[in-house]
Amino acid sequence: MGEGDYGRFDVDIHVAYADENRNHMLLAEWRRQAGESVPPPPLRLPRVSQGSYAVRIRRTMLHDLVVEEQYSDAIAGSTGGTGGHLQDRVVSHFTTSGQWLFRSARRTAAVGRGSAYIRRNDEPWDFEVSRGTRALMLHIPIEEVQLRPGWAAASAEQDSPASRLLLAHLRACIEIGDGIGVAARNATLELFRGLLAHQVIDDEPLYSAVARAAQECVDERLLSEKDLSPAVIAGQLHVSVRTLHRAFAAEGKSVMGYVRERRLARVNAELATTSWTISELAARWHFSSESHLIRSFRQRFGETPAGRRGRTRPVGLTRAGRAPSRPSELPASE
Repeated sequence: MGEGDYGRFDVDIHVAYADENRNHMLLAEWRRQAGESVPPPPLRLPRVSQGSYAVRIRRTMLHDLVVEEQYSDAIAGSTGGTGGHLQDRVVSHFTTSGQWLFRSARRTAAVGRGSAYIRRNDEPWDFEVSRGTRALMLHIPIEEVQLRPGWAAASAEQDSPASRLLLAHLRACIEIGDGIGVAARNATLELFRGLLAHQVIDDEPLYSAVARAAQECVDERLLSEKDLSPAVIAGQLHVSVRTLHRAFAAEGKSVMGYVRERRLARVNAELATTSWTISELAARWHFSSESHLIRSFRQRFGETPAGRRGRTRPVGLTRAGRAPSRPSELPASE
């Protein structure tokens, strides 16, 4: 399924689109591979003359909660309704590529890359999946979620603070695999409820997810900010500064220690790929002075930046094709 794959698939099927018995073959092979652990919904494969349909599913059990990593090519089907497929669940779809299209009697929703869709599965739904769709899915028993009367579905963006925390937690659970403690299951519920309520609950079992989401936020968006602080990071995640510090402490780290580590890593990489001076690199990555950078770099790597550069071969040019003359000309970090 991409980087980070591990373990076996519970479902791994290929069926030729042109085969007259394609739908029967798909369901029969699905049941043979997964038994009752991954029940198939009613599915309909399109009829095309070439190519084959592929579906791969790997699931992780968190007691009565289920996390699925899923890849699917183009297919249609239906789910939910009284007596239907997994009708006692609330199902969340976090799409990382491709698209899901859901239709019910009351609504239609397209769920593409970077989006999430949360829906009651006791309402009848038709769905279509585009070719090459990947998603992380979470199944929760309806009785575990306090839903207001008449609620059927909701959309969310995966880069929202609550989504980032839930996804970071789910990925950590997947890496550990089946058999993790009940605390992880309860933390999943709290983070999911936080997503529905657009808030994050300050609770110790969630520290691992908070730390992971904070690290991703720093690496992807905040590292180049001059006034980056724990308060800025906590504000991005909608958690308290106290929770942020405790989350990092639980992993034996400090918040700004992590920031400094990542900035030193960027300096180390750019020593080998640019001709920027040590002073310019210090300004670019917000060290208070050149000497501060040199001292921190020596503590981390056991040598000075100049010593490290002497053992590498910088290209001497920025992406714009020229060496900058002062820190203000330096491009923003990627």
